[in-house]
Amino acid sequence: MWQSAHQLDPYKPLPSVNPPLTVEVVALDWKWLFIYPAQGVASVNLLEIPQNVPIHFELTADAPMNSFWIPSLGGQIMVMPGMETQLNLLANKAGSYNGFSGNISGDGFSGMAFTAKAVPQDEFDAWAASSASSTPLDAAAYAALAAPSEYNPVATYTLADTGVFGSVIMGYMMPADTAMSMPMQMQ
Repeated sequence: MWQSAHQLDPYKPLPSVNPPLTVEVVALDWKWLFIYPAQGVASVNLLEIPQNVPIHFELTADAPMNSFWIPSLGGQIMVMPGMETQLNLLANKAGSYNGFSGNISGDGFSGMAFTAKAVPQDEFDAWAASSASSTPLDAAAYAALAAPSEYNPVATYTLADTGVFGSVIMGYMMPADTAMSMPMQMQ
């Protein structure tokens, strides 16, 4: 049992000839934000990934504790405000996979679902390039996005700064009165 448990470690990188793609995930009230720092884009309620490429997720929450889950790809992991966790998954076949919140988190929980879409690498690259011309995700856009809302449609953003994920975590690392008086700082 000990050996099997360590083989399934969610932090353990997956073996592959392809380098991993990092996707930062933020659980919000009641939607999922996926940030692709290397591509300079982000999406809401759509996880677009290249097939046969290991995906290294870095996850947190900017809302109540939640659970990130794509049953067909394996792995369910809890996310909490101010904490970072990791998960490694791989989609061997192209297709659309259902993703969910596996933790009841309030009124909008039932609509907190997303599509994980595995596509060939060239389709992923085209999606990332077309998303780069969408609405900028800056501090004001993030604040609006972080507000509670239900059944959010898919949306894409251009990253105004790649430090959004780190800023979300750091927002929980200082006293509330200090954090509230500071503008959102993106690295």
